[in-house]
Amino acid sequence: MWIGIRRVLVAAALFSNAFVQAETFEFVALGDTAYTLPRDLPIYEKLIARINAADPAFSIHVGDTWGALECTEENHQWVRGWFGKFEHPVVYTPGDNEWTDCRRPEILEAYLRIVQGEGKPEDLALIGRLRQLDQAYAGTSYADTLEILRTIRRVFFSEPKSMGGEPMALVRQPDVTDFDEVAENVRWRHQGVQFVTVNVPGSAMGFTINDAERAQEAIARNRANVAWIKHAFEQATSEDAAALVIAMHGSMFDEGSGSDAFGKPLRGGELGPYYWIALAIRDLAAVYGRPVLMIHGDDHEFIVDRPFLVSQGESELPKFSNITRLQVYGAPELKAVKVTVDTETPWVFGFEPLYATP
Repeated sequence: MWIGIRRVLVAAALFSNAFVQAETFEFVALGDTAYTLPRDLPIYEKLIARINAADPAFSIHVGDTWGALECTEENHQWVRGWFGKFEHPVVYTPGDNEWTDCRRPEILEAYLRIVQGEGKPEDLALIGRLRQLDQAYAGTSYADTLEILRTIRRVFFSEPKSMGGEPMALVRQPDVTDFDEVAENVRWRHQGVQFVTVNVPGSAMGFTINDAERAQEAIARNRANVAWIKHAFEQATSEDAAALVIAMHGSMFDEGSGSDAFGKPLRGGELGPYYWIALAIRDLAAVYGRPVLMIHGDDHEFIVDRPFLVSQGESELPKFSNITRLQVYGAPELKAVKVTVDTETPWVFGFEPLYATP
């Protein structure tokens, strides 16, 4: 009799644990926010209020925290202040606008005057000269982007925790691997799902063939990114994670038909700046076999699709069908996406736009 009761209790406990593990949750993804200042700030504030009202487990900001702003520590601290308005944890991965694309102050000021319709003849002449061969090749318009990246790491990633009103613990890549610089690459786990960010910005991932120092940084970061993606899949497999989410800034795919390697054309071509990131996700996801969600911004258009999927004809299932891509909204549409996670469903992820209230 006691054995029968004990079996019932054990079964009930296992069922209870399974129920807890399978509990659905929601998180929010957003990026490419507040491009036009100060116009966009009231909208951004309302969007944050709307996200707070949705009460997600956490939010992921996939970069481009401004459109064109001087890349100073003061301005990065200002962005961190905005992250403090989120009442829950916020995880951030940098976009190109806040480091790889940063221009010298006088260049930025001339550009902004032109965009606002207030450009002076000398502004037009300055921008025109920068587009000519010698100055363009010399990269004379850029600020010290590598020093700016160091500033970003110091301001946002000096501690192993998120930002927001209720910070959560994160694991940074330097904490668990030999790559000691890329503190912005982090991972965490929630309700049986593995999450990871990688520093993959737009603008060709920061790689430029006419600047040796910047090219070397991009190569080193790419090596760290690939290693971190491999680490994430290893963790997801060893911990029996039901799914894996990979967040970055840069859009790696163009529209159109791809090849037998990728369902959509890879931006920059195969063996281009995004190739090794895309290949790592593709091949490791195929071995992992469970749902993988890739989140990014950069192109300012809400898209849910499967750019890795390659058809094998009517007689065979398509390859790489377990990878879904979410591209978030971006300015001028300051909106976010609420992602529902239900590991009891085959698809796991559901998507719903979040708008700022009028």
